[in-house]
Order: sequence, then structure tokens, then C-alpha cells
Amino acid sequence: MAPSPSCGVDANLVPSCGAWLGIWPRTTATGTKSTDLRGNLAGIERRLGQPITLVSRYYGWNQLPADATDVAWRDSDHLVLMDLRARDFGTDRYASWASIAAGDHDAYLRKVGRRLADYGAPVLFSFNQEPEQELERGTSVAGTAREFAAAYRHVHDVVVAAGARNVRFVWWVMGSMGHTEWYPDLYPGDRYVDWVSYDPYDFNTCHHTGHETPAQSVLPFLHWLDRSGLGDGKPVLLSEFGSNGPARGDWYRGVGELVRKTPRIRGLIAFDSSVAGCDTRVTATDDNWSGFRSIATDPYFRPAYHGGPR
Repeated sequence: MAPSPSCGVDANLVPSCGAWLGIWPRTTATGTKSTDLRGNLAGIERRLGQPITLVSRYYGWNQLPADATDVAWRDSDHLVLMDLRARDFGTDRYASWASIAAGDHDAYLRKVGRRLADYGAPVLFSFNQEPEQELERGTSVAGTAREFAAAYRHVHDVVVAAGARNVRFVWWVMGSMGHTEWYPDLYPGDRYVDWVSYDPYDFNTCHHTGHETPAQSVLPFLHWLDRSGLGDGKPVLLSEFGSNGPARGDWYRGVGELVRKTPRIRGLIAFDSSVAGCDTRVTATDDNWSGFRSIATDPYFRPAYHGGPR
């Protein structure tokens, strides 16, 4: 089903029909990893022959979103998802979630809020995506699940108070069925969340497991959300998705088919990169690209979006 020309976008950036397609553009159009995110996206869009609406960014603690790349994407009608992690990427040190919740970093967070307000266009914003990464290493790394939720609430309140009313907040987790005991404590509450987001992957051989179908990767956590009631009624974003390997075109085509049949999912972002031996580059091979392109060229994944400064 293709979106109707009359489809709109609501106040929380949810398309009334269809779903946003996005990408983390960590490679060139031919699959070479590059830190030139703006150039990478432009090349990928040239190869597609059309734009990709949604783009993701990863910021570390003490960095200040939005930067010049975000502004350029804003001005070319891209919607940006920005994550701010409580880890300084330069020093690898964490600001503890408890210290954030206590207000110890409010001067910095007010700067973040003012920058986001000055961005002047709608933006999706996440605090510390995949907090399970820290919890897997123990609570001494950044804190407990409840401290994460308290920090998320505090970040939300400080950013909004700084004037960033153009921001819509994303609760972004792995969505691992092995961590469901953490999610009720990690969830900051409906008042603080506009989108619920998670990261379905078919890691297969890079995690020494068998291949998963798109349904096996995507649906278990979505069904758990429905049963648990967390974020009930909120739109779902697949904030990272991918399949490890060079011949995964059918898997990507299957993800597109699955999302078209799952109306609660209103956006999905391809993780076009390779990390820690897991290669999920949609640009890696012609087969992978053909699968990704089948999603990108489907009108269902191209709801009309006109961002830019407001």
C-alpha cells in the first residue's frame, strides 16, 4: 500500500500513513567506511536516485548537537534522529546517570537544549541509546536501570525548559528478549516518551548463531511491548536494523514486507556500517543494496516530509 498524497505528519512526527525510512550513513555509496557523513548520505542518495528522509546521529557527552551537518540535512528536508550518550567519546568516561538526574550537569544540558531550540526544525532526540550496553557490564559503569530512567526524565525536563519544544523524545533500547526484566525500570514513563524504539538485527554468524528471518528479528520485542503495556499506543521506530553478511538482499526485502504489515512501526533506520565484526552495510554488495533499494523506492516508505526551520 502506498501512502496517499493526503497523508500528513502529526505533532510527534508520526506519519499518518506509511513509515519513515532512514539510514546511519557510515559508508560511501560503494561501501567504504567514512566519517564524512554528509558526503556519504549524498552519495547514497545519488545512487538511489532519490532522498532518504530520516538520518541518525550519535553524540557523546560534552558534544553539542546540532552541528553543521545536521543543519545542512535540516535545510534539505531531512528529519534527524540525534542520540546523546552519557559517555565522553574522547576520554571514554561516563557521566553517571545518578549525577545527571541530580542536576550536576545542568549547565551543559541547558546548552544542548538551547542548541536544539536554535535548530528551529523538528528533531527526534534520544538519551543514551541502548542503555543495556552499560548494564551488561555492571551498574558501576553508568548506574542502575532506575537511575537511567531518572536521568532520562531530567534530560527531558532541562532540554524542554531551555526552549527546545521542537524536540520529540525517543526511548531507544536494544529490544533484547534476554533483558526484558530491565525494561520496566528503564522506561521513564509515558509523559516523557513520544516514540518507543529498538534495534532488531539478524547477527547470525558474527554472534555465532543461525540466520533469523525478519519476523524472528523484529517481532518478539514488539509482541513483548504489547503484552507488557510499556509505551502503549506510542509509535515504534526500528532505530537500527540490519543483517550480517554479503548476500542479505532477501532479508532486507522481507523487512520491508513485514513493516508494511505492521502498522505500529512508523519508521526504520538501516545501520549502514560494520562494527565489532558484524557487517550490516546495505552498501556492501549488490545483493544487499538491491534489498535495501526495494524498501527505499517503495512509496510506503516515502511519506511526504517538509522540514526546515520553523
